[in-house]
Amino acid sequence: MGSPPSYEEAYAEDAGFSGPSSSAPADLPPAYHEQRYDPDEIMQPTIYILADDHIFAESCSASPRYRLSRVIHAQGKATSTIELSRVDKRIRELSDGTPNVTTRERHIYNMHYLTHFREALQCEVRSVAARGIGRVLIQKSSFPYSGYRAIKVPVELDSTPEKLDKSNYMYAIKEKKDMFEWCGADGKVVATEVCRDGEWMMLVAVPLTRRKLDGLIALWCLWMWYNHVKDIKDPSMSGWADVKRIMHRSRKTNTGITRLY
Repeated sequence: MGSPPSYEEAYAEDAGFSGPSSSAPADLPPAYHEQRYDPDEIMQPTIYILADDHIFAESCSASPRYRLSRVIHAQGKATSTIELSRVDKRIRELSDGTPNVTTRERHIYNMHYLTHFREALQCEVRSVAARGIGRVLIQKSSFPYSGYRAIKVPVELDSTPEKLDKSNYMYAIKEKKDMFEWCGADGKVVATEVCRDGEWMMLVAVPLTRRKLDGLIALWCLWMWYNHVKDIKDPSMSGWADVKRIMHRSRKTNTGITRLY
């Protein structure tokens, strides 16, 4: 099986557009120019809001930017895969200069919850297109560090590694009272996850390329799914670590701090 198509190749293949032909019959629709998708386009900071199986940008709430194949917070432990699609606008300029705007969903990432692994390696995203972020795990930080890390798995590693080099770190996920901060490899905050009145939001604080933004949104969805499944009551749970985790969550809830997962 060959490698998956790149963003541009997939777009060109789906569009099937080879330009207007001077020999085309007069009764064909007017010629048009179709806007190509650019994975290196710079996307400005904004707030992304999860609404069931759709994700909207606060800067343009009329139509969703992304769609999930399942509603994250409605899943049980049996679900192992959720797909993420980006909703692209296709702007066709007709020969008379009139723009015609339509939307198209493009499947870009698969999210996997690996229930047969321990908490250290339990969930991942995988790119569908060749020019995405590849395969990235969310894994608990090792002692003495706290929080979690999103770590890119090199393409030459076919199986899940026990440990990955720090050079592969993409994000550190740190809990800060009633929010989670997503910090880049340089330690600077890239985005902040909050939950207000039951509404989940990702506040992207810096400009990102479209490719990196798509990857961040996929990892955010994976992180929400991971925490949702982790909190589902397990009748076999009996360890002291589990008891302490429940007590800790109860104390936080009783103090009025907003629950994030």
